[in-house]
Amino acid sequence: MNRTATNLLVITLLLLALLSACSPPEWSGGGMQAAVYDPVTAAPSHTPTITPTFTITPTEAPTETPTITPSPTLDTRPLPEQWSSWPVVPEISHHTRDIYRQGLAMGNNPRAYTVVGDCQSVPEVFLGIYATDRYWLGDEYAYLQETIDYFAGSFDHVSAAVRDGLSAPSALSPTWADQTMCESGESPVACELRRTRPSIVFINLGTNWRADASAEAYGKYLRQIVEEVIAAGAVPVLSTKADNVEGDHSINLMTARVAYEYDIPLMNVWLAVQDLPNGGLDAERDDLYLTVDAWDRRSFTALRALDALRLALQDLEPLTP
Repeated sequence: MNRTATNLLVITLLLLALLSACSPPEWSGGGMQAAVYDPVTAAPSHTPTITPTFTITPTEAPTETPTITPSPTLDTRPLPEQWSSWPVVPEISHHTRDIYRQGLAMGNNPRAYTVVGDCQSVPEVFLGIYATDRYWLGDEYAYLQETIDYFAGSFDHVSAAVRDGLSAPSALSPTWADQTMCESGESPVACELRRTRPSIVFINLGTNWRADASAEAYGKYLRQIVEEVIAAGAVPVLSTKADNVEGDHSINLMTARVAYEYDIPLMNVWLAVQDLPNGGLDAERDDLYLTVDAWDRRSFTALRALDALRLALQDLEPLTP
């Protein structure tokens, strides 16, 4: 075998090893132990954005119409640098409501959500249990059944934007699109938005970003995905990650910055799993992938986020031109 052929064989084996490393272990199919975990009390909540207030200044003549001077809106959202204490379940902003209303006007399905992510976002490990009869809510969280019923059909949906090894740039690359689902030239994100016409998109990325790569570059690609999702009239829901392969949590900080800039929801999965052994990370898999318990915790957190979104958005009317 000549040197060129040998090099090609080595590269091919390395790629196969990387893809197989992202393959999740066998799913336990365990139920959600909702009664022993409350994501609302697990993290401090932040004060919602305050709407504009007005100061009434009387004129010299009390019979004249008072002058109304608008004061600037006070932004009380927590800063991105405080991401580790952001709420586990996000609050829903007015901007999020406007995105959703625009999507309704574009014909998006209000009962459909989808996912952009790697192997840890396939239905078997992310929300798919709610398409089965193996989950348990308990009396305290029985109200979530209404949300499960509302989004029925999405929990076991196979997204064209979920693949082993998917990262922020590859989610935007047509070379990563499944040709059995997607049209020529479509990226995985564009393909999935066209196929599903969702109202909500969970964006679970960051784990496959190289540890020595720039967080600023990651933010550039993440912003492109967010803008494409918003342009399609769908609400992007970002998520922090449990791992810290980069060593300084710079990817979680960047994710919080993007959520802050676009005023969109962010699930703080990192905080949600901190009370689990090893922070919810599988020590036998390089502290990179979630344990089965952490998968369950993340799915339950996402269900709570869906419930918050449903309640905040369900009675809104489409935006009119």
